[in-house]
Amino acid sequence: MEINEIKHLVKCDFSGCNNLAKYSFSTKGLLKKDLCFCEECLRQMYEIMAKMQKPRSITSPFKLNKRMKKQ
Repeated sequence: MEINEIKHLVKCDFSGCNNLAKYSFSTKGLLKKDLCFCEECLRQMYEIMAKMQKPRSITSPFKLNKRMKKQ
């Protein structure tokens, strides 16, 4: 999967959006056509995905060493 910048004029594929698309999302053959979307729709998609996928903190090696000493 990859997101590329479009060099020609295409309408945004999202329902209710009448802007010109600036980016295309390609699945390299899994979908029959690439999804094209404008910068505003890309920003909204990013915000929604950020709410769903929250970064997790990695376990610190210092805490691991303290746990090993207690055992």
